[in-house]
Amino acid sequence: MLERCHAPTSFVRACAELIVERGSVAACIRSRCAPPVVLRQTGPNRVHLVGAAGGPLGGDDLALDVRLNAGATLELRSAAATVVQAGGHPAAARWTVAASLAVGAELDWRPEPTVVCDGAELRSRMTVDVQRGAQARLREMVVLGRASQHGGRYHGELAVDFDGAPLLHHTLLLDGADPALVGPAGTGGARVVGMLAVVGEGVDGPVQDAGELPGLRWACSALDGPGWVLLVLGDRVTDVSRVLDAGWALDGDVTATRWLHAGHSDVV
Repeated sequence: MLERCHAPTSFVRACAELIVERGSVAACIRSRCAPPVVLRQTGPNRVHLVGAAGGPLGGDDLALDVRLNAGATLELRSAAATVVQAGGHPAAARWTVAASLAVGAELDWRPEPTVVCDGAELRSRMTVDVQRGAQARLREMVVLGRASQHGGRYHGELAVDFDGAPLLHHTLLLDGADPALVGPAGTGGARVVGMLAVVGEGVDGPVQDAGELPGLRWACSALDGPGWVLLVLGDRVTDVSRVLDAGWALDGDVTATRWLHAGHSDVV
């Protein structure tokens, strides 16, 4: 559904839908696009989010509903980074994702980073309902501002239920112009924040780990249930991405020794 309002300034409301069924060779994927939220199948089990317009801009309200039926597998990617800009409307832009995973389903959610420009505000919320026997890998990265910018405001929420019970509720507050949020008790001056959450059937607890390198910090913690979450702060997208990739490949074990021995000693 797409609604456009032209008074006093233009903004967009759109909700897209994606349904995935298990297939004998490839997944059966059905989608309903709502520009600017456009979905394109790019592989047997892969779909890319393709932005059909710039933004989101202030006042835009965009949503995506994802349903994986029993045994279905989906890799969700995006064609490019999402760049949130202020626009002419004073309200925050909104991005809402609701995903449900039936028994035996697997969701691999890994979009490109979200960049929040100066003067912009984004309120993002993702809810994931994981049934017993299903598994979700959820990766997000937020960048405060383009080059030479301080960055705008970001309010992000991730809520995951497993087998009908709450498993994870994480809130991230960022504001490049707020001294408290970018100070020592906040991001410590880091421009890039990344998160990787792995939850569901067969997910073992990670090696409890926290570490620091110049311009880079991370911590990995087990959840009170089948899953773990890795949080990373850094000065550069490439560095944060490498830590998240290591956590992805090593099931949460990103201890400095293993990571550097794995050939990533050029991180800084």
